[in-house]
Amino acid sequence: MSLLSILKDLFNSINHMDTTIKTGFKFTQEEVKEIISTSKPENLKYFEVLAKMPNLKSFDISFLLSQTKLDDEKIEIIKKAQELYREEEFNAHGQTCSDFIFRVGANLEYLNMNNIEIFKELVKCKNELYDFKKALQNPMHYINHHEAKVGYAFQTVYVN
Repeated sequence: MSLLSILKDLFNSINHMDTTIKTGFKFTQEEVKEIISTSKPENLKYFEVLAKMPNLKSFDISFLLSQTKLDDEKIEIIKKAQELYREEEFNAHGQTCSDFIFRVGANLEYLNMNNIEIFKELVKCKNELYDFKKALQNPMHYINHHEAKVGYAFQTVYVN
């Protein structure tokens, strides 16, 4: 081996080591660049808040920053929604956290702190529906309160 090849290997190793050092930030520089490049300029101020949420991945954050119109109230709704996500509940239905976050993003205009629990139950239903607009605007209409009434299949019962 020549001195030049040894130095190249050394610099490559140092460079690789530098990129693999954990900085405490959960996204790589490439992920951050991609998120920022696809985000709406008015949503960039919420990047740090979303990045600190434990359940959100770079893809989820990129989606929220690029496809929704965020404000402080919506950020609080997203915080609450990602706290409500329990992997064991949703995995039983074949849904991931990203599926849940996409549904949150699709319905963000209609979500509030009062209907977020109802939204969670709607999402847990195994379906391909992403737009819960009608159910979230009037949740009491979609909650059925059935009274248990006893009924018999026969009007007259004969006993021997």
